[in-house]
Amino acid sequence: MVSPGSLKRPPARVPPSALIARVRSQPPDDARLALDAVKVAAALLTDANQRQSRGERRQAALLARMIADPYGKTFTLALADRLFRPPDASRAAVVYRHLLETWGAPRCFPAWQRLALRAAAFGSLLFPSLVMPVVTRRIRANSRRVVLPAEKRLLHPRIERRYAEGMRLNLNLLGEAVLGEEEAQHRLDANLDLLADPHCNYVSVKVSSIFSQIHLVAFAETLQRIKERLRPLYAAAIEHSVRDPQGRSVPKFVNLDMEEYRDLQLTCRAFQEVLDEPPFLSLSAGFVLQAYLPDAFAMQRELTDWARQRVGRGGAPVKLRIVKGANLAMESVEAALHGWPAAPYAAKLEVDANFKRMLHFGCRPENAAAVRLGVGTHNLFDAAYALLLRVREGVDQLVELEMLEGMANHQARSVRDLAGELLLYAPIVHRTSFDNAIAYLIRRLDENTAPQNFLRDLFNMEPGDDDWHRQKERFLTSCRDRESVAFTPRRTQDRAAEAPSPAPLDGAFANEPDTDWSLPCNVRWIRSLVNGYVPSAPDPIPLQIGGELLTTDRWATGRDPSRPGVQAYRHSLAGLREVDRALDVAGNAGRSWAAVKPRNRAAILHQAAAGIA
Repeated sequence: MVSPGSLKRPPARVPPSALIARVRSQPPDDARLALDAVKVAAALLTDANQRQSRGERRQAALLARMIADPYGKTFTLALADRLFRPPDASRAAVVYRHLLETWGAPRCFPAWQRLALRAAAFGSLLFPSLVMPVVTRRIRANSRRVVLPAEKRLLHPRIERRYAEGMRLNLNLLGEAVLGEEEAQHRLDANLDLLADPHCNYVSVKVSSIFSQIHLVAFAETLQRIKERLRPLYAAAIEHSVRDPQGRSVPKFVNLDMEEYRDLQLTCRAFQEVLDEPPFLSLSAGFVLQAYLPDAFAMQRELTDWARQRVGRGGAPVKLRIVKGANLAMESVEAALHGWPAAPYAAKLEVDANFKRMLHFGCRPENAAAVRLGVGTHNLFDAAYALLLRVREGVDQLVELEMLEGMANHQARSVRDLAGELLLYAPIVHRTSFDNAIAYLIRRLDENTAPQNFLRDLFNMEPGDDDWHRQKERFLTSCRDRESVAFTPRRTQDRAAEAPSPAPLDGAFANEPDTDWSLPCNVRWIRSLVNGYVPSAPDPIPLQIGGELLTTDRWATGRDPSRPGVQAYRHSLAGLREVDRALDVAGNAGRSWAAVKPRNRAAILHQAAAGIA
């Protein structure tokens, strides 16, 4: 018989509040801090799971099934991406039926939803104008958890409800890179209207959404135009000041988002230079850095040095929001198309380690005094780590937790209770511009179901199970690696320093990479060539036949489309005699070329390619 006293009892769990109090009174070393964060994360997950609503459980179960059903994920992505493109209901119905025929009703959906999908397909054959609006309305309704309607009558109650729950909203008017200045001005005006709204205290803006003509070769010129767009935004933030909890009048907050690697240097320079101008020296504004870019840590240090000097001159502190990054697929495709290395880290563990390094740097008291930190994460280990680290460093009031609106709301409530407050990043979109939400929805769905992502495991996770241990080990490994992970840029092309050479004959074929204008060294290189160019009358271009240069009495003028009305060059025209001679030379050359071994031909072509490069 086994006595009750001999049974092995699980260790008593220490409440998160007690762990935080212990960290405050007895600051632990980094290793102990990471282990304490695991305990806090376990408590947060347990609390979140217990407080999950029935609707949130249904949604989590659906996402868990979708992860196990790749066809369901593909169908959902395709449906969101393609159903809003056709100009009328009849064409949308054709697209809808094609997707359903191709992928079938996903097994991850409940039986009633699969039946509804098939019924809608049948109904769209007979009554597309009645059925398709219902289908698209259903998709819009499902998206409202993560993309809020921008119409004030719908948005204001959501903002008020979040404030009542102890959460603030960072509103981001969705829209990808604009194609023209008319659209860019419209987006700028929409953001100015948002800042004028008494319910809105905090907005995020991408420079690519308010200025369309971003040309990295013309870096200085583009920078000036972007600064012209930022000034009205910052001025509106000051004009429409609000009262903080202490009753003081403070400007609204404008946060600069940065999605593409190419915009990193440009956005950072514009941010610094405008805020250094006298009208905005007292304004606190924000900037975003993505930890999946190795360049982000060096940029964080640069921004911190600048901000500390700015505060020393009497300026206001700024805020840096650090996230892990959500555009990996886009960056990978962009790099592959141009023949560049991908800008982000190659491994998720490197991203996590860099995130920890940036978090530690930002939590140093001397840095946090000039650069308040926003920690954007849904990883409960990282959230717990940030909460404990900010307490250990004594910067509780200067570091805040941030999450996504509508993404794992039960987690958000638990983190809010422990942190005291929470900022939610909330995309908004007008009904007439819902297509702007598609890219965001697809990106979030793809990100949350990606391998190694915390949210992928969250939907079925309990403290102590296999998913938990896998995520815990990733977290502890990234904590150990935070000082050793490289932070040098992965894109290092330098046209001024490189010496093109023929590619090896036994290597795989690869085109010459495009020039990477996101790198400042390449912009300096091309600008030095442009600035050093001395205009002169072009030399006449003769004919060349068989290695001999010759001219005729007939000439033609060449035009440069970029300089209308300017004669770019003159070249000699061939007559019948020159054409016959060229054909004879070509025939003889063809016979001699045929005698060259294939490997030697390849070597000649490689040399020619290197010369052109």
